[in-house]
Amino acid sequence: MDSQLPRGIVPVLQTPLDASGAIDFESLARLIDDAIEAGATGFLSPAVASEVSTLTADERDRLAPFVVERIAGRVALIAGCSSGDAAECARLAATAESAGADAFLISVPESLLGNAGEVVEFFRRATAGIRLPLVVQDLDWNGPGLPVETLVELRDAIPQLAGSKIETVPAGPKYSHVRKDFGPGFHISGGWATPQMIEAMDRGVDALIPEASMVHVYAAIWRLHHSGNRAAAVDLFRRFIPILTFTNQEIRLSIAFFKRLLVRKGIFTRADMRVSGFVWDEYNLRIADELIDYALVLESSLDA
Repeated sequence: MDSQLPRGIVPVLQTPLDASGAIDFESLARLIDDAIEAGATGFLSPAVASEVSTLTADERDRLAPFVVERIAGRVALIAGCSSGDAAECARLAATAESAGADAFLISVPESLLGNAGEVVEFFRRATAGIRLPLVVQDLDWNGPGLPVETLVELRDAIPQLAGSKIETVPAGPKYSHVRKDFGPGFHISGGWATPQMIEAMDRGVDALIPEASMVHVYAAIWRLHHSGNRAAAVDLFRRFIPILTFTNQEIRLSIAFFKRLLVRKGIFTRADMRVSGFVWDEYNLRIADELIDYALVLESSLDA
């Protein structure tokens, strides 16, 4: 089942907005093309970094067909179909399947993390009638996330289950625990723990799912590590760390920073966000712009 799931760098597509606050599909097309050229092997869209919680049902229905058409078979698409409503997950997944997505992702509702029976029943309803491979997003910003024993129950109950996107604290040991219990055929990816990218690759994850503005750097680190040149991968990764340290303080800061970077790169027209609760001030904005300058130099050095 996981043969349809991409390996390597599979970024989440940010959602660009135009002056009216609507999705800017021209900027999104530029982002897709830029990330593929930089080495992306697939995409996840939409997800947390896409500000998915702010998207309307109509916008989510439009995204999968647009992304599939723009990809044009060059890489794979994992369609984000998460919702707290299992029926809405199933509806989104059916839309993605009809559009030609390669797989779909559903996050475990936070309210269900401690109740294995409810998790299994939720996913039964959320995947009903869908044939695409399923990736379960195991997201817990401050804790261990879904018990592995519950993931085992899901595997036994949901035949479409093909992988897990592990975003827990800490993530590293859980990658290894799931690999040990599920074997090499189960797709394991990481996301929010990008500052532990080397550890993730050392532990043998199949993919990393970061944001989409710096694929050139993520992909270069991945290629070096997987070609056996771990020392060079570590060296490049350590040059990348200042950016990751700043942006992984908090998800809204991360979204704001990378949208600002995409504007500087000429990919997005605007850096507007829908997610509320983050404000630039003179200090973090100065540091962000210094790091954006640094990011552009770092990317340029890879082509030298």
